[in-house]
Amino acid sequence: MEIAQKAKPILVVEDESIMRESLRDWLAEAGYHVETAEEGEKALKAIAERDFGLLILDLRLPGTGGIDLLRQARAKRPQLKGIIITAYPSVQTAIEAMKEGAIDYLQKPFDLNRLEESIRSTLGPIQAEIRPKVATDKAVAKPGIAVPKVEKIALEVPEEIPAQLRNIEDKSALIQMLLAIQRENRWLSNDALVWVSLKLGVPLTQIYHIATFYKAFSLKPQGRHSVFVCAGTACHVRGATGLLNKVEDKLKLKPGQTSGDMEFTLNTVNCLGCCALGPVMMVDGKYHSNPSADKVKEIFEACK
Repeated sequence: MEIAQKAKPILVVEDESIMRESLRDWLAEAGYHVETAEEGEKALKAIAERDFGLLILDLRLPGTGGIDLLRQARAKRPQLKGIIITAYPSVQTAIEAMKEGAIDYLQKPFDLNRLEESIRSTLGPIQAEIRPKVATDKAVAKPGIAVPKVEKIALEVPEEIPAQLRNIEDKSALIQMLLAIQRENRWLSNDALVWVSLKLGVPLTQIYHIATFYKAFSLKPQGRHSVFVCAGTACHVRGATGLLNKVEDKLKLKPGQTSGDMEFTLNTVNCLGCCALGPVMMVDGKYHSNPSADKVKEIFEACK
């Protein structure tokens, strides 16, 4: 049992009555204030009248679909977040949902503990004074209510996913999977991130956090050859600006850019760990101390 505090109500928008009522009852028993709607027009009217903390939206609704409904709802109340639930997952709709403010994208039948984690990450502790800990694994209804069976649809595998990763379902392998995809493709595409999210059952927001936090990952395509020019203090006072100019002139790139033929990506860093050799650039892991313009040209030509 745990003590919790008041939170804003949740609006469940689901056209299937069994699913809608089941979610309403489970969330109410968990201590949340819940309202429901079976279609978009009714939901938008409720949103205009009430300050909801979270929307739980079926992807396929009569008239306005879940993603369009979330877009319209956030136009009225920009702080609103949503969770999309669907029996028909796809990479495209998952990306669209996240762009419109969805914090999670769950495939039916889903784990209620996973849903609760997403709700709590948005609303914080729930409003009930005392509530039981969730003890169920996969359910969307109270005992005694038949839950419609939903066939689990095989995920379409993006071509950039290495073959050895396609059958992994262990959440603890998340970072290793991302590293393998990065090594194989030299970046992490949206399709790859969404596939990993659905495959492992890890929120896409969590995966984006990891992918943007660690410098080993890139969300933009990278060239076959990585070029880093140190812009740290020691290198700066020894002529790093001049070295960077030489590199930019040869590659016709600015820091953060990748050549059109996908051969080179240029970046600056604060330190390469060899201050005594400054100014320094590193190409594919090899250090070059204060190279002349001719030497820079020679280094890049040797990469081709």
